[in-house]
Amino acid sequence: MEDAHKTPDPHTKIQAGLDDTGNILKHEAAERIFSLLLFLLANKECTRKETFEHLALQYHIDKTAPFEQSSSRSADRMFERDINLLEDLGFEVKKARGKGRLMHYSLVKGSGPRATFLFTDTEVDSLALLHNIFADPTRYAHPDLQQPLPQSPPRNPFSEEILALIEKLAATLPLEQQTHFDRSMRKPFVYFNLSTVADYLPHRPAVDSIVRAILHRQQIQFEYMSTSNIQNVVFHEHIDPYYIIYMDGHFYLIAFSHKSNQFLEYRLDRIKAESLREMPNMIDVERRRRPFEFRFWLDGSIAKRGVSQRWLTQMIEREEAYLDEQGREQRRMLIRATAYSEWRVIQQLLRYGEKAELVEPLHLREKMRNVVKKMWAYYE
Repeated sequence: MEDAHKTPDPHTKIQAGLDDTGNILKHEAAERIFSLLLFLLANKECTRKETFEHLALQYHIDKTAPFEQSSSRSADRMFERDINLLEDLGFEVKKARGKGRLMHYSLVKGSGPRATFLFTDTEVDSLALLHNIFADPTRYAHPDLQQPLPQSPPRNPFSEEILALIEKLAATLPLEQQTHFDRSMRKPFVYFNLSTVADYLPHRPAVDSIVRAILHRQQIQFEYMSTSNIQNVVFHEHIDPYYIIYMDGHFYLIAFSHKSNQFLEYRLDRIKAESLREMPNMIDVERRRRPFEFRFWLDGSIAKRGVSQRWLTQMIEREEAYLDEQGREQRRMLIRATAYSEWRVIQQLLRYGEKAELVEPLHLREKMRNVVKKMWAYYE
């Protein structure tokens, strides 16, 4: 036989109109709690005095009298009881003392009773795949020496928050779909992990500081570690930050340096977070990063499989035949493309080895020649 004195579930309480003692709530009390919830949702934060001024009728406050006289113990008790009931229902109410030691109340966004999401099985599979993009595969799966998993990847600075959000969504799924999600998470059939080359989690504060500066449209200054020697630190100031981009396993700040009068790519793990400061100067919001055009020959066997998607634009101008060192006929294609970074163009073409030849612009061809010359010197 069911226990007649069992405490009602918070969700059942609000639906049946029961308070924390099990008595029937009056229509007046239910309306008051709903009004308080709407007031908290509409305001970033508020004091009890501000709440009573706005909901004077619901809390039986005499607006014609001074607050100290109109506020009664009964109203205070109702307010505290209403806040506790909202917390029982899953709403997170933040309480902090402000000026004059007054308590400020605010509703944490996203808190509240959990609703069950009606996902299809395909959507649950997609949710699990999204989880696996950011999760460490060795954390959730049991080790198997016969089928070893990829090594624990370096930490993505956004992975913890994204995983927490995905797991919050998964917790609302029906039991059968939760089981399916958990199985896909612990033994995924597709290993698709957005891992970084370096551990970027410690650099999350730098990311947040840069994002704030972009929002405030403020220039920044910071110390930057040299590529060749991390002990060599260079001070950069009057930098216009525009956005952060993920490329080739690293996060880069795309910014304009007023000192060098050019756009630069700053790798975030080389920016010393403790030296990062906003400057009083404003960002030039009208400035735009300008792409440049270049042309290169690419071996036909590579070009037919597809030109690098790293370029902003690319098109094949013409194709020609030539004889290789063994006298065999080969084909190559002349490609015209656009990009933002000269350094990145050189790095990408070097990956093609002897299969690619940079043609124009001439100054960039000369830079490529000097890089290859240094490489050749290593093997002489």
